[in-house]
Amino acid sequence: MKKLFLLAFVLGFIFIQNNDVKAQDCDIMYFCVKYDGGEVDCSDRFTTGEITAMVRLAFPIYYTEVTIQIDKLNMSTGKFEYYDDFPFDVDADMTYIYFPGIGFDTPGFYRVFLLDTDRNTMTSALVEIIPR
Repeated sequence: MKKLFLLAFVLGFIFIQNNDVKAQDCDIMYFCVKYDGGEVDCSDRFTTGEITAMVRLAFPIYYTEVTIQIDKLNMSTGKFEYYDDFPFDVDADMTYIYFPGIGFDTPGFYRVFLLDTDRNTMTSALVEIIPR
């Protein structure tokens, strides 16, 4: 009986201690058609043209200048190659940021990075672009 009580106590203590677990406790990037006071049509698949990259950070961004860099998958080699980049100004205390006007002229699979001023990756995501 004593062992059963001890086991129940330990399991209860573990569950009580883990009540602060969050699904989004890290930096994340995702995409939408546009940001208009909120995300419009979030997806990971869009037609050619411009989309908006959304970023949620666990901590304030710290930097005032960042870059969105895009690499495109070369289907012949199976490797990602540099495609384009877009510089942006941000406020250092931001944790929720949208980057509009990210252009994709050709269909394919792209890897999108948020880079700091030293070109270090802060977060990244994949997106598929299909023909209009």
